Amino acid sequence: MDEAEDQKPRSATQTEEGASGGQNPEITFTEKEMATQAFQNIQLRQKMARLFQQYRNKGPEPIFKKYQVRVTSNPHAVKDKISVTVTKKEKVVLLSVENNGTKQVYFTLQTFDFVKNIFTVRDCDGNIIKAINDHLLRPRESYKMKIHFSSDHSGLYEQLLFFKFERGHQRSETFDIMRLLEVIRRTPQSKEDSHAGSKVVKRFQTTRKTPLTGCETNLTPVVHLRKYRLPKNIENTEELNRNLEERKLNWRNYAWRFHLLLHLEEYEICAALTKCNRDEVLLITHQSENYMLLLKADDILNNCTVVLTGCDVLVTPLNEQNEMEEKISYKGWVEDVDEEQIYLRFDEIFPEDFIKGVRCKLVFLLQRMPLRMQHRAAALACKHGLKGLLFPVGQHSTQRSCLMPVTAKFVRTPMLENNPEQQKAVRHILARSAKPAPYLIFGPPGTGKTVTLIEVIKQIVLTQDSNILVCAPSNSATDHLCEKILKENIVPHEVFRLYCLSYKVDKIPEIVKMHCSFNPATSTFEIPPKKDLMSYKIMVTTLQTAGRLVTGGVSPGHYSYIIVDEAGQAVETECLIPIAGLLKPLSGQVVLAGDPKQLGPIILSTIAQRNGLGEQHAYSVCQCVKV
Repeated sequence: MDEAEDQKPRSATQTEEGASGGQNPEITFTEKEMATQAFQNIQLRQKMARLFQQYRNKGPEPIFKKYQVRVTSNPHAVKDKISVTVTKKEKVVLLSVENNGTKQVYFTLQTFDFVKNIFTVRDCDGNIIKAINDHLLRPRESYKMKIHFSSDHSGLYEQLLFFKFERGHQRSETFDIMRLLEVIRRTPQSKEDSHAGSKVVKRFQTTRKTPLTGCETNLTPVVHLRKYRLPKNIENTEELNRNLEERKLNWRNYAWRFHLLLHLEEYEICAALTKCNRDEVLLITHQSENYMLLLKADDILNNCTVVLTGCDVLVTPLNEQNEMEEKISYKGWVEDVDEEQIYLRFDEIFPEDFIKGVRCKLVFLLQRMPLRMQHRAAALACKHGLKGLLFPVGQHSTQRSCLMPVTAKFVRTPMLENNPEQQKAVRHILARSAKPAPYLIFGPPGTGKTVTLIEVIKQIVLTQDSNILVCAPSNSATDHLCEKILKENIVPHEVFRLYCLSYKVDKIPEIVKMHCSFNPATSTFEIPPKKDLMSYKIMVTTLQTAGRLVTGGVSPGHYSYIIVDEAGQAVETECLIPIAGLLKPLSGQVVLAGDPKQLGPIILSTIAQRNGLGEQHAYSVCQCVKV
């Protein structure tokens, strides 16, 4: 939903068709009027996103079972969304409203338009329909229509179709059906590119010019990320265990200890992945995505003790006819795992042989980037002097009192008036009274930890000129936070959701799409330059992806507040990824929210688990509040 790309630039003075007589009066748009119109469009888009998200949150559509009424389309809707990708300027989508019940129904169609003259609703004869109000559908009747799309420009275009139905005596029964039509208009390939692509497929080694999960990155690496290879003596676990038990955790051995714990965990993960390898297994291509291979989950998961999603894979087709022929291997990654199948994604398009299935050798490889980010975080924690954050006990009270800010500004809200514990937490965080130690918010699920964090963010925006980094361990938790922030309308134009490069586009919540850097024309995520990233007041991302901000050289101290939700689900070094590289300990405040009594992260190494990799010792020593 990008207005800038969806239409040609409008001059300050332009003509539009008059209301009567076909006149073309000249209409002058001032900058203020154009800004007001743009703001109204944004509000309309946000309203649409909220409306559609609420509709989808109701779960599987029960309408047809209850009322025998449905809306069908060609192409078919998936989870209430009709997705179409085109290279031509025009496209027609067919819709049919069907009443298969025994009672007559009336329906009204409401559409949300964001760019004029992009979508038009027409009947079967091609006549434009400006409105459908109280249209009668008798039993076994249907109403067919066409949604015409037309645009000369590449981009993502959306149209929300809102069907309101009435049925029964005095039309007392009411229900709604929604469909979101999403059209991605791409620039057509040249004939040369198309011809070259077909040749490569025939040669059994197709490579895309733009990888399917590639990105246009404008973020220049500044902070080096080392390899952190496994040490040669990693197999001598007994000796390493003795070293850990003899040298208890303290500030001087902090980096050494966590480097070793992470190495031990990596060693166990690699051993577990080796057990998942197969010398021969059947792989077939996905029905609609021929760059994806499918594998029966039962073949792997029965004896699997490690999370496979995100791991790299090496697939080698077995050529039984000619053993002397050089074998070709394809490197990809595990995109998803469900109860029935494992989804392997590649940057290659596979030939027709794979449609029926090809027997292959399959090797799983650890994607080391998350561990490397954690290693660097442990090293940067020592380099940037985060002793006061990691070991707050024993800090000089005189030093802390000198650095204590004056009582912070505070805006009273109904939510805080009714909950003194949450009000206490917000006041302390605004005053940064816990720094350099983190401020902890803990409590069981449903007690309002996330609500408190959203209120904290709102109060910071209202009372301070500060930048905020908001993180969580998983994409689902991070998206939830971002949705909450946007629904509260907290400076929406200054909120940015930074995604990892391999994130699936169909998982992005509708309300978040306007606040991230997904480029629908290339189906890739784009990483903005550092200057652009630093221009947002609220940055929302996962703990791991925050490492990109560190690598890109975002300066320590740029974020006055670093907030981590669901911190108990992450190991300490994972929480350190944004903190160690981006926090200025004497001025910034870290806020950790979570439930330390919940099950924490999965640790495979018993030695690492026993020596504290799965614990966050800060929970027992920092200023905190229970909500």
